[in-house]
Amino acid sequence: MASLHHILPQFLSKISIIFIALLLPVSLFAQDDDDERDVVKIVADYEPMYCSATNGEILPVQEINILIKGPENKKWYVSYSINNSPAMVLNSNQAIEFSEYEISLFLRNLSGKIQDYTIELKQAWLEDLTPLLIPDDANSATIQLLPLPGPEIDDYFHKAKSSSTQNYSAQIGKNSSYDIILPKGAKMVENKSKIEASKKKLDLKIQWSEDEGSRFFKLIETDAFGCNSDTIYAGIEIVKSFRVDLGEVKNICVGESCELIPEIDLPSNYSYLWSNGETSKSITVNESGKYELTVTDLADNQVVHSSIDVKVHNAPTIPIDDLLILEDKEHTIDIFEENCTYLWSDGSTKAINTISESGNYSVIKTSAYGCSAKKEFKAKLKDEIFKIELPEVIHMCGNEKMTLSPGLSINQEYTFKWNTGSADEEITIENPGEFWVKVTDPDGFSKTANTSVQYHPNPIVDLGPDLVLWEGETAILDAENPGASYIWNNGAISQSIEAKSGGIYVVEVSDQYGCSNKDTLYIDYKKGQKFGVFLGEDQSICKGDSVYVSVQLEGNPVAPLSYKWIGIDSDAPETYLKQQGEYCLEVSDANGNTESDCIHLSTKNVPIVNLGQDLVSYPNEGIVLDAGTPNCFYTWSTGEITQKIKVSTEGQYWVKVTNEHNCTAQDTIEVGFLEDYPFVGLPKAFSPNGDGHNDKLFIHGSNFKDATLVIYNRLGQKIFESKSSNVGWDGFFKGELQDIDVYIYVLEVTYNDGKKMLKKGNVALLR
Repeated sequence: MASLHHILPQFLSKISIIFIALLLPVSLFAQDDDDERDVVKIVADYEPMYCSATNGEILPVQEINILIKGPENKKWYVSYSINNSPAMVLNSNQAIEFSEYEISLFLRNLSGKIQDYTIELKQAWLEDLTPLLIPDDANSATIQLLPLPGPEIDDYFHKAKSSSTQNYSAQIGKNSSYDIILPKGAKMVENKSKIEASKKKLDLKIQWSEDEGSRFFKLIETDAFGCNSDTIYAGIEIVKSFRVDLGEVKNICVGESCELIPEIDLPSNYSYLWSNGETSKSITVNESGKYELTVTDLADNQVVHSSIDVKVHNAPTIPIDDLLILEDKEHTIDIFEENCTYLWSDGSTKAINTISESGNYSVIKTSAYGCSAKKEFKAKLKDEIFKIELPEVIHMCGNEKMTLSPGLSINQEYTFKWNTGSADEEITIENPGEFWVKVTDPDGFSKTANTSVQYHPNPIVDLGPDLVLWEGETAILDAENPGASYIWNNGAISQSIEAKSGGIYVVEVSDQYGCSNKDTLYIDYKKGQKFGVFLGEDQSICKGDSVYVSVQLEGNPVAPLSYKWIGIDSDAPETYLKQQGEYCLEVSDANGNTESDCIHLSTKNVPIVNLGQDLVSYPNEGIVLDAGTPNCFYTWSTGEITQKIKVSTEGQYWVKVTNEHNCTAQDTIEVGFLEDYPFVGLPKAFSPNGDGHNDKLFIHGSNFKDATLVIYNRLGQKIFESKSSNVGWDGFFKGELQDIDVYIYVLEVTYNDGKKMLKKGNVALLR
């Protein structure tokens, strides 16, 4: 028996014969006579429905068995898939030597619904690759795997008093049955169920035994298909009496209060009586004393007593001033008190602490009963008062921004207040003006500083556009801005310089305030004589046309010249262009000088003209020819200029269409007319209402060889086609009767002498 340990098979690639069989064309498996082939099929006698496994592993699986029959006394193979997964070969890719083989599948259902698994035989073959027949009526088996029932026991308390009766509730499937298994000594007093929405709710009343100890009861659900759920356990501890616990002694500090809340280990309806006369479950107290509580279970009048002591203690005192001036770097503070602990902000835990630096300090003093007092104070050495600095005047250039912050002599936390309203340590300056800041140290000491910000424009530096110098030419480059300082990248410091060669020229200009600017100029120096390249204006053509483009040269370039087109593969001075795009031509002379020009070619759409296939009709009906492509200019071979014309004589007709871009297209059609041919056509309407009269739409007529009928709906969707006059339309499309409406038909008829006729029209569907 073969076993599959996964729901979906994977591709196999170990045995070459398997790949050969799976990759062979389907035509190799076709035979002229299927009756002479051996057969591989699924035996129909299999179980179609299974329950999910219960009490299994975390993800239990159900074993499914299917019997497959094959040829006798032969070695054969068969491939299969599950739910259209990639096919795999049975028997771990080994040949099957028996006429019967049982597949064992392990399937899971975690969906909560009925899940279908379809096992389909794909291909079968003998060891020599001779194909085997898989009958269509025995090539697949569909198994339904039912979901695992999921009973639920609602929230309940895990304890119960001995001999008491408790209510419990649970939920199972709407159509399920159930079993309740109770521990020894317990009795089911009430067992009711009712349907609520998609669930069945169980109301249970159980009387527990007199004996104390741990117990549990079980719930097992059986659904409508007879499938059992996993066993659901509910654990219960049986006790003789409830317990009341108020906890240990409560120590609180003066000004505090505490809430006394009893903890009771069993839920019930209780009454409460405190020694101070209060009858609420909990009380809040702030005085020392012993507080007693009497609790009565109103269900059986059982009484339990409990008590707790509450003690109130004073917080210790801390004799330290808020602001402490340190006369030296060895200042000692003593806050000793009996049975107290201490925690200073510097980490010290002693009653006596020595402070040697300015700063913020704190100390927490805690008594033996947990009452604490905290003191925060500031300490500062006399000589540690900060200094503040800001520049008297600040010069700024152009649109320059700067961050302004005061210089402070001591690195500590400060608060800031600027005349701009900002409270940040620094501000951003974007405009001229007067600015001041007030700085306060952590101890409240403040100082103020101010500054004046003046703005100056950057010098304007413009060397002009990039230049081309030909052999023998020079250029004067002027940085302007008289009185400023200049630095050129060639080392010159004058306002202007003479350029005699090519390269990059950079100058930086600075004024008296240090405001500077720079400009860069590129000079291309060429040998020989100056020349220019011109391709003319941009052009547009109709799609499918071409345009001739040739270069025009100005000047006297040194021959020989070379040409290079960018965008096409050509080295000629002229070319034909057809495709839309940007085309550039580079022309180089004997000195290596290169000049270029570009031209843009755009293409315009050509109208689409299609008169269709050649047509045949009756002379008295005529034929309408449509050039299509509206909003154009039309010229017919008849001299007419409209989009559509009607003709009634045989012959060849053509039309030329010109659009708004002056682009033209043309088409030709042959038109013929039948003489003395019998009528072939359709009725104007039919009524597929099942009354036996005119229920189908047939082609009417005689003495014709072939006929093809195509029916379209208003949306242009083909809904029927027939190539036989004996097959008519019953008004249905994809299994649904179509609405009452007018439908379009196209009828092509071939008469016995080979003459063809094409008819178009409408037919009404009635009821």
